[in-house]
Amino acid sequence: MIQIISRKCLLSECRLYRWILEFEISNNQKELVFIGLNPSLSDNKFTDNTTKKIIKISSFNEYGKLKIINLFALISKNPENLKNHNNPIGFLNNQFINSSLRYWSENINCDLWLGWGNKGKLFSRNRQLLKILEKYKKLKQKRFLDSYEPLIIRKTKLNNPIHPPILL
Repeated sequence: MIQIISRKCLLSECRLYRWILEFEISNNQKELVFIGLNPSLSDNKFTDNTTKKIIKISSFNEYGKLKIINLFALISKNPENLKNHNNPIGFLNNQFINSSLRYWSENINCDLWLGWGNKGKLFSRNRQLLKILEKYKKLKQKRFLDSYEPLIIRKTKLNNPIHPPILL
């Protein structure tokens, strides 16, 4: 069992959106930003199965800190609900995405992992995110000659980064 040293969850006032979920899981210097599809039920107290798998993979790869953000900030156990909601992205989500990607681009010990699966193409959100990411990739490459591309375990048949629950 992986011990969680600390955790922080930022929710909207209405509690319909989760902007960011952060964990400290060891004293290792390496950090990881994970971009998934949408938040399920993990928060300051509860950890769902997807989050547990992301934490397990992070720990196995010796990351000390983990930030989880999403293409869509709407909290929903069923991603199908994103289609019918009037604002599944959430009004602050792009700000948190940009600040997390900026953080990644400025830190040599921080990696970025993409894992939203095929549902990320909803409203072309995957393409919007990849466009935002390009700017930060260039910044990271300027700062650090040996900077890495975002991590992707593998791609789906539709060329999207695979979602972690399929892995374990």
